[in-house]
Amino acid sequence: MKRFALLCSLLLMTTVAFAQVPSVAFGVHANITNANFPGPEINGSDALKDVYGTGFGGGAHLDVGAVGFSLRFSADYLSFSPDNDKYHAALEPYIGSAASQFTVSGGTISYWSISANGKMPVLPLPIVTPYITGGIGLGIINVGDAKVLQNGVETKGIAGFSSESKTALNLGAGVDLKIGITLFLEVRYTWLLTDPKTSTLVPVSLGITF
Repeated sequence: MKRFALLCSLLLMTTVAFAQVPSVAFGVHANITNANFPGPEINGSDALKDVYGTGFGGGAHLDVGAVGFSLRFSADYLSFSPDNDKYHAALEPYIGSAASQFTVSGGTISYWSISANGKMPVLPLPIVTPYITGGIGLGIINVGDAKVLQNGVETKGIAGFSSESKTALNLGAGVDLKIGITLFLEVRYTWLLTDPKTSTLVPVSLGITF
């Protein structure tokens, strides 16, 4: 009887010990985000402030989890290109129909980031699990050289730049769909602490975790 009790105690302790070992899962995701970016002026010029369209990209993530909580380590990339329709709309209040003569060439923005975000289920349901997320990371902006053209002739050149790493703060929500693998949809509001003002992004991620 004592041996049986000891065996049960050892089995219970082993089960508890293994329950504390975090699970690890890897996945990939696609990103799309709004165009409220970048916050900083491009080498002191705000000429391209209203030019950029929607950003697209992707990334990979590593989830380290325990019961009721997990950490997601992510590496992400986003690319923004000038949208000449938006540029025309921004110029029209000042120069009217002549705005259609102007276009922007180059000036692509690349945004790289790494982050660590906590994930906490709101309703830990077996198949569909809504969650909240938040954390911190680093972001790097690179902006290519741009040219403003009038009827195909360059009227202004704007030099690009490579930014140093900037702190990024994230807060958002998502939902996991567990069907053997895990599909997820996540929205995060991101503050990138750039100068002279903070940049903001709202990336939407659609991904899969194995």
